[in-house]
Amino acid sequence: MILNRRKFIEQIGKAGGTISISSLISSSAFISACEATKESSDSKLKISLQAFSFAPLLMAGKFNLKDFPEMVRNTYQLDGAEYWSIAFTGRENNEAFLKELKQKSDDNGVNNTIILVDDLNFLTMEWGSSLASLSSEERSRAIDFHKVWVDTASKIGCHSIRINLNSNDGTAEEVKEVCSESISKLIEYSSQSNISIVIENHGGLTADAKWVTGLIKNIDSEFIGSLPDFGDHNFCLNREKLDLGNLAKPCEMQYDKYLGVKELLPYAKGISAKSQHFDESGRETQTDYNKMVELIKNSNYSGYIGIEYEGAMLAQFIEESDYLSPHEGVLATKALLEKLI
Repeated sequence: MILNRRKFIEQIGKAGGTISISSLISSSAFISACEATKESSDSKLKISLQAFSFAPLLMAGKFNLKDFPEMVRNTYQLDGAEYWSIAFTGRENNEAFLKELKQKSDDNGVNNTIILVDDLNFLTMEWGSSLASLSSEERSRAIDFHKVWVDTASKIGCHSIRINLNSNDGTAEEVKEVCSESISKLIEYSSQSNISIVIENHGGLTADAKWVTGLIKNIDSEFIGSLPDFGDHNFCLNREKLDLGNLAKPCEMQYDKYLGVKELLPYAKGISAKSQHFDESGRETQTDYNKMVELIKNSNYSGYIGIEYEGAMLAQFIEESDYLSPHEGVLATKALLEKLI
């Protein structure tokens, strides 16, 4: 790996400082974003921005989440913001910070939508307690962990949190049953704040869209839904042990991602437009965006499609690459979505 994990942790700890991403963006780039074509006002689809797109800047201590709502509105001319739990850098319980973040969102006319919740130790690349564990004690710890993020989502005005369902034990049916139990218990809590729980295709069992939809049907609640993601690794059935470097490796057992998105769309409470690499014409080379957007248009889904640019993260692990910077990648994804929706 090119990045040192300990250094990464140190940089994340510094990310709560005063450096703003706005200072890193040139005026010409800002103007190009402002002049970009906006989605039509009569479209049932709108575009939001996921904070994970700026993960390399977070690692470098150059991204502060409190500036995110203003950046979404003024730099990218969008009105929807999606969050990543790691970017809170330990401030998810800080009432003053959350109040300021919500106020900045309101002041800039930005709708906060979803928090992607990752209970992950970046030093060891080990997951925390899982809602999908066969151990009832571990599932209880996982429920308590996610309750904190339900509260955080409620305080900043989001409608959902995205959970992970990591499991290395049991059959698919056994895991489905324990997930149904733990998620139902979490929903008993989240529903009191009108917060939904969404399941993203995130590799492993969740890469199987039929398994995910079966789980959603099992739970049978208005507060459960899906978060279809365009990414190849998101539909990787035999995803390796999590390591950031694995993002650059090909998947050996791939679920058809176009079929998967189609199957997940009836339950979607959000959509993640994963992007990685663009050619000179502005086409995303890993996903047929025309096909994906057509699937979405032909569904009953209405709401935000979230830009989640991953190319700049991949560039950290490939010495020679032509991946765009976070800012450029977000602009390229935005331009492509605007053309299609």
